Amino acid sequence: MDREQARQALEGVDALAAGMRAKARSRAWLAFGLGVAAAVILVVFGVLVPQPASYAITGVGIVPLMTLVIYTATRPVVPRHYRTLYALCTTTGALLYSVVVTVGSAVFPGSLAWWLPGALVTAVPFFLVGYLDLRATRRQP
Repeated sequence: MDREQARQALEGVDALAAGMRAKARSRAWLAFGLGVAAAVILVVFGVLVPQPASYAITGVGIVPLMTLVIYTATRPVVPRHYRTLYALCTTTGALLYSVVVTVGSAVFPGSLAWWLPGALVTAVPFFLVGYLDLRATRRQP
């Protein structure tokens, strides 16, 4: 291999690495967006929607969680341990969401003092995954 071929190969690798870092950043912003969506849905669910109608829209809150599961499962290549990380994030988010909705519907219907902190706690797993994604992209050369 001569110098010109080696230079072209290195340029190709650099371009590929830049593309992978950009995709990793987009994964991080997707995780942040899902966290915000989960929090907003919970606040709307608990405070703004009357009690009988709120039971009909419970499934809407699961949409961000399922989006993350489907997105992760359909990626042909993801970094090491990401499927496990996303599975833990989704499980934790679903568990927190279930606790907040169940307790809030029974004990604190319409109370912003319950639903707002509950929404923020439910968003934490998504924010953690987003933070870890951003941190990983900054560590790469």
